[in-house]
Amino acid sequence: MAVAMPAALLLLLLLVAPPAAGSSEAAVRPNPKIVNWVAGNARASTPDSFGSLIFDLSVGTPRQTLSFVMDITEQLVWAQCREHGFAQSQAPTFRPGSSFAPIGCNDTACQSLAQPPDDNCTHPDDHCKYAWDFQRRGSGAMSGYLATETFSFGAKSVPGMVFGCSDNVMVRALGGVSGFAGFSRAPLSLVSQLHVSKFSYFIDHNNGDDSSFLSLGDAGAAQAMGNNSTPLLPATTRQDSYLYYVNLTGIQVDGELLADIQAGTFAVQEDGSGGVFLSTTIPYTFLQEAAYKVLKQELASRIRSQGVAPMNATADDLCFLKENFRSVKVPRLALVFDGADAAMELNVKNYFSIYDEWRTCLTILPSPNGAAAVLGSLLQTGRTMTYDIHGDGGQLTFEPVAAGGSAPAHAGGPDPAPAHAHAGAPAPAHASLVITATLLAWVLLLQQF
Repeated sequence: MAVAMPAALLLLLLLVAPPAAGSSEAAVRPNPKIVNWVAGNARASTPDSFGSLIFDLSVGTPRQTLSFVMDITEQLVWAQCREHGFAQSQAPTFRPGSSFAPIGCNDTACQSLAQPPDDNCTHPDDHCKYAWDFQRRGSGAMSGYLATETFSFGAKSVPGMVFGCSDNVMVRALGGVSGFAGFSRAPLSLVSQLHVSKFSYFIDHNNGDDSSFLSLGDAGAAQAMGNNSTPLLPATTRQDSYLYYVNLTGIQVDGELLADIQAGTFAVQEDGSGGVFLSTTIPYTFLQEAAYKVLKQELASRIRSQGVAPMNATADDLCFLKENFRSVKVPRLALVFDGADAAMELNVKNYFSIYDEWRTCLTILPSPNGAAAVLGSLLQTGRTMTYDIHGDGGQLTFEPVAAGGSAPAHAGGPDPAPAHAHAGAPAPAHASLVITATLLAWVLLLQQF
């Protein structure tokens, strides 16, 4: 059964600024004139499943406008190519045109996919096929084949983009989008193919249509790159190389570091387990179980001291009756990262949300044993997230925006102030949280990392 989705976010897609004179990358970077075209054609997107950012791209010849979810854990750009299985998408499916050219299974682009090689590749003209589990979108699987295609941004066309044509999408709903656009480190992601080394996004707490945006290059980058930033870590040999990892060192509650979370709890272990990466399509945050238990106990204790008890103190989640929770002064959380000034102070909407008509729940859960921690999209709302990529490392900057304010649309905009929870907890945004069956699917996904 398809899940009803809330109104989604307006996305402003600003492409990369012109390179410096003499840059060797000038020939492969998109024309800066597309900035004004894309800004003028930004729109409120169709409903989405994850509180994620949705934007339009023109693909193929003749051009077809397709809607994509921006996904920082996705390896490539793909769209549903035909109605098949039980996928239900209100967005257009892609129809191959004259510029569509399938890629052979021996092509280097095919070999760059992080999946087992195709054992059926016996002829160089055989299509490069892929088949992936689909848990990160809910449940199911998808399969398809790679091709090169022309992407258009206004008057500027970029031929030869590697594109996934998913002709068998076995998922209950695509939430009104045509596909997903990878913004990961993978060589076939959109940012890698466009040779973009910096991108930013802002997801509004309340799914606001006017302030959420996505930008490529410096246009929407956070202004104070030295503040509220932490290194992006290279993957170890046992980690997925295309994900964005950070060094989470601790958690503060009302300004006090939780000392019972032992040093190294979030670190990568010798066998490759553990670690912390970010996602824009998993709404919940998952922490290593030892850290989660300490955090849950501390939050429950502080809220219980105000006369409001959890609904089920023995369950893995932490939920309260919605009516009782309205009067609570919610403890303030902050994530502490590696860096001189790297505490991410959170708004209550980042970690508590209305789950159903009765309950308000903590949107942080325990990871399965040995799995990585995931900083989900709800945790990132209300701040400009900027990824400055250098080789296999880089820097993540997280600039908060004042409560009731809007994200800075351009570098050089107003300097945002931190957002805090206040006495008398506001009713958290009714974020796009999917019920228990979908949460189980996300847990299954985490076991792959």
